[in-house]
Amino acid sequence: MRTLAAASLLALLCACSGYTSGDQSGGGGPVGNADSGQNGGDGGPDGGDGGGPDAGPDAGCVQLSLNVQAIDSCAFITPTTTTAAVSVDSPPGCAVSINLATASSPCVGVASHGTLDAFDGGCTGIGLPCTSPSLPGTLTCTTATGTCTIRICDAGVCSL
Repeated sequence: MRTLAAASLLALLCACSGYTSGDQSGGGGPVGNADSGQNGGDGGPDGGDGGGPDAGPDAGCVQLSLNVQAIDSCAFITPTTTTAAVSVDSPPGCAVSINLATASSPCVGVASHGTLDAFDGGCTGIGLPCTSPSLPGTLTCTTATGTCTIRICDAGVCSL
């Protein structure tokens, strides 16, 4: 009787784990077993990159070419109205070039976040790293004592 109970218990355990006497792989039964001829399933879609400085541009960019007004508060003590030529290359490169008629020029970097053309780069004329959540938009540049801004206007007159 004890042998029958032990055999029944062993059969029950094997059935629950998916093991059968024909499966010699020890792989845990037919689902996901390499020799069973069945696929264990797909791990699902890739989660994509998490953004950040080492992840590269997210969602690409939109090619852009503008000749607009700008207000530069980085090259001068008081904000100064100037002109700006903005260029965003098409994906996948998404290189940005902003040429101003001030000492801040040129500002170069990369655009990301799809239609927003978020800017990440710097203005080499003044040697400052700058970012903007969109172009046109406001570049915020980091100085030794805080920040300064360069506002790239959307269209029309750019007011101080």
